[in-house]
Amino acid sequence: MNTYTQLSQQEYDNIRFGSITAEEAFSYLQSGITPRNFSDTLAKFYAGEDLKERLIERLLEYNPGSVRDSISKKVRGWLNGGYEPSDRETVLQICFALDLDENSANEFLGFTSDCTIHYRNPRELSYAFALRTGMGYADAVKLYESLPPIPESKETSLKNEKVYTETIFNDFYKVKTPLQFKEFINTNLDNLGRMHNTAFYYFKTMIDCLKAPDEYLGYLFDKDEDWKNSEVLSIEAITERYLRMNVPSGASKGKATPIEKLIKQYWPSATSIKCMCSRTEDIKRKVLILLYIITEGIADDVNWSMITDEDQLSPEELFEEHFDRICIMLYDCGMALPDPRNLFDWVALYAIKMNHDEAMSDELQAILSRIFNTETNATDNIEDGL
Repeated sequence: MNTYTQLSQQEYDNIRFGSITAEEAFSYLQSGITPRNFSDTLAKFYAGEDLKERLIERLLEYNPGSVRDSISKKVRGWLNGGYEPSDRETVLQICFALDLDENSANEFLGFTSDCTIHYRNPRELSYAFALRTGMGYADAVKLYESLPPIPESKETSLKNEKVYTETIFNDFYKVKTPLQFKEFINTNLDNLGRMHNTAFYYFKTMIDCLKAPDEYLGYLFDKDEDWKNSEVLSIEAITERYLRMNVPSGASKGKATPIEKLIKQYWPSATSIKCMCSRTEDIKRKVLILLYIITEGIADDVNWSMITDEDQLSPEELFEEHFDRICIMLYDCGMALPDPRNLFDWVALYAIKMNHDEAMSDELQAILSRIFNTETNATDNIEDGL
């Protein structure tokens, strides 16, 4: 499912065909990999020599009352590769500033944020229509502000919500005129929302697996009822037992390295997982990838077929199987596909490839322990905890 650039394909092949220790992987992260930065992405999508001036002038136009010196400083930082926009609205504004169409904007968002256009979100639907039809950012905002208020999401089954997302996307694809857009919004008003429902479906399935791992695995492997136990793990226990991975919580002692900063960003805590469970916080892409690694793709209820012949697959074939599953999951959720030049994604893909005799989560924890220089206290993987 990948259409990688030459550098990204090289990193993908390095992982797919490689076999290195956590120490060697850490050394490669420090000096061997060429990570993607925001400057690279801007250059990929706009080749004009006036990029800096264009961004400054357009962002000043989109943000009345903003200070030129402040905008100029931000743009210089982006072009120097020092940092990238911290909020999604700015990234979306840049799509308009670069005169991207809808497809290019989706690709740009895939490189620069967790999610592509969210086709259930009324604001992003308005922006998508504007990008599709050549409208400017100001007109896109006016279009969104003209929409009727979105009612509170109805409680329906998660499987139905997944169908709604697919149906909405297919219906929206046919929209060509402002009148059709408003008719589309009115028809689908009850099904729109700001949370990623499909992502929540995947998230909830995997979290439920971790809440009662013995029972879940017993179901998958057709074990006797007597084999199951009644222990149900709390969110705090799940976070500490499976998700902490020796990544330090709280502020870093001393100056964190760029790798440490990127890995720690949005690293789940018990509080954030509880918020995702209660739907007061949207599902993070990093959390879905972590949960996949911890459960090793056994969530059969999400239409992932069990690998019944693992021993007959080569390490490269097994890696490709898991890679394709993760791609399907992220694509379903409207999230960016794995990028081997993204440092977190590289670490995750390394853990998936190197799980010859150990669990994926153990491989991931080993390299994270090396990155953060923390003691590895290997948690039991799901099957060890039975």
